[in-house]
Amino acid sequence: MRPSQRRVCASFAAVLALSLGAAAARAQLASEGVPKLVDLVVDGRWLTASNIRASRFDDLKLNAQERINRSGVGAAVIVVVTNQRIIGYGVGSGWRSVPRLANEQLEKLTAEDYAGLVVTSRRLLNFNGESGVWGEKDRQIGR
Repeated sequence: MRPSQRRVCASFAAVLALSLGAAAARAQLASEGVPKLVDLVVDGRWLTASNIRASRFDDLKLNAQERINRSGVGAAVIVVVTNQRIIGYGVGSGWRSVPRLANEQLEKLTAEDYAGLVVTSRRLLNFNGESGVWGEKDRQIGR
């Protein structure tokens, strides 16, 4: 191979490598979604949200006899289900809760990006970590 052909091949390889690297970086950003902005610390009867975006900590005290059943932490949302209530924390909204219903059983909890989802035996609930709004729908089981 002549030197001029080697330079063309080397240039082509460099351009190809840069293109593949940029595509991989775009794919990684898209798959990761929202950067990690919140985390949860449980300290006795206190829930503490570490809010990286606002550079602060937000506390919520659990009620007497209140116990955590399950929790989930997404990139910008926290969802905690206790025996008394369902609690959401959003990086843009702070702590918000709704009461549990009598004999309501927890079936599913997810927290991802800005969205929290709780499925119980009686309701579907979603939490928007930006606005702090809970959405709620009765389940259609047995109807």
